[in-house]
Amino acid sequence: MYDMDRHPGIRIDRIPVTWTIAGLLFVLGTLFVFLVGLPVLRYFLLIGLVGGLLVGVFRYYYLRRDNRDSA
Repeated sequence: MYDMDRHPGIRIDRIPVTWTIAGLLFVLGTLFVFLVGLPVLRYFLLIGLVGGLLVGVFRYYYLRRDNRDSA
């Protein structure tokens, strides 16, 4: 055995990411590939979209009510 420091390799948290059309296309393309390749993920997508929509609507009305009370 040799006692060398291990190379940390590529770390995903160190890769800079910006919001561009290319990034959006990458995400949509990856989503499409996974949904075509693994049809069972469609249910998770549907559940996630419905759940996110419900949480978003709840938060919108909840925060709107709090702002109205403080004004």
